[in-house]
Amino acid sequence: MGKNTDIRTAFEQVMAEDHEIPAKQKQVLAASLALFAEQGFANTTTKQIADRAGVAEGTVYRRYKTKDELLAALLKPMVTSVLPRLMSEFAQQVTTMQDLTRHQLLTSLVENRAAFLAENWQVGKVLINEMLIQADLRQAVMQNAGPIIQKTLYPILDQLRAQHDLTALPNDMVCQFIIGTMLTNVMRANLQGDFALFNQRVPYLIEFLDQGLAPK
Repeated sequence: MGKNTDIRTAFEQVMAEDHEIPAKQKQVLAASLALFAEQGFANTTTKQIADRAGVAEGTVYRRYKTKDELLAALLKPMVTSVLPRLMSEFAQQVTTMQDLTRHQLLTSLVENRAAFLAENWQVGKVLINEMLIQADLRQAVMQNAGPIIQKTLYPILDQLRAQHDLTALPNDMVCQFIIGTMLTNVMRANLQGDFALFNQRVPYLIEFLDQGLAPK
């Protein structure tokens, strides 16, 4: 598998390609992302954001009346552009898994996403926490992810099933099982405040999925 682009780099790429957002606003958004990741949304002040962005605090207030407005402005490109870009990148990696066994496929999927999360944990927590409380964000992410999963992973699952190496459960349930297992443990690590605990559970997640998706 190729190297994963991290969330901050993808965000910078999206900002660079957007010619409608003023330069100072981009600086404010980039500074907000960095500070929210480093110290959390609640612990970040507008002054800290302005200082990091290299602008006057009034510049932030003129565009964003509250910190919540700033967070919403940050999340919009994340959901509409950054995450879809990263999903597409991962989808390209998934297409190289066509000749793997069930165990090899699950190992590659889980280890790849675990490595991505490890590299992006601080930024990822910001997104995870907001998606927990904002149904529209969850819906937007699922709408973007669904077609990508169907196009790239479903054919591989069909091939494994034809080789009698995968459960007869429908593809949507197989994907729900994989994603749900991963997300449940990501949420657990988030609540525990220690991503290392998630990494420690990766071998057990692979074993659990492998056994659960084996043909009967």
